[in-house]
Amino acid sequence: MIKIRELTETDMQQAVELKILCWTEELAGKAENTLSVSQQLNFWINWMNTAQENNDIRLSIGAFENDKMLGVAFGSFAETFDIPEKGIELNGLWVYPDQRNRGISLMMIIYILDFYLAKGMENMVIYNPHYAPSNGFYRKFGAQVAKQVYQMDGKLLVDVFLTDMLSMKRNMKNSLKKYVGL
Repeated sequence: MIKIRELTETDMQQAVELKILCWTEELAGKAENTLSVSQQLNFWINWMNTAQENNDIRLSIGAFENDKMLGVAFGSFAETFDIPEKGIELNGLWVYPDQRNRGISLMMIIYILDFYLAKGMENMVIYNPHYAPSNGFYRKFGAQVAKQVYQMDGKLLVDVFLTDMLSMKRNMKNSLKKYVGL
């Protein structure tokens, strides 16, 4: 049985290694994967531990089966230039390639949506590389591209999706039924 739980600092090494593994696929040949485990580990642990001083509520979760990490996801309040109020950002979502097509991403995003809906949030922003295979995933569940930006010194075109959290949750729960028989 797949369980979703908050990540600990101990989990972060594996979470960062998963991000780096998936990052090459997300770049889709448009830029080189230059991420380092140590830099990413420092960044994400700092991110986890500085929420309060940044007036943020941050959530780092993982999907586990028999204590084996299957995927991870990160959420936080959105920057006001993305969503002026009542908004969150999906900061990252990565699933091991051999664990995909099991509904794991759906379970983790629904968990994040429920967490932030309970805090009065309404909308979500997602920055996702334009050429990444995951781009279609967000479109499928109702997210729409609001703008595009270039990152990585202009090498990487990124779609900035916006979506209503309740609509996305409803769409995802309907899709999840085929995986878990809700």
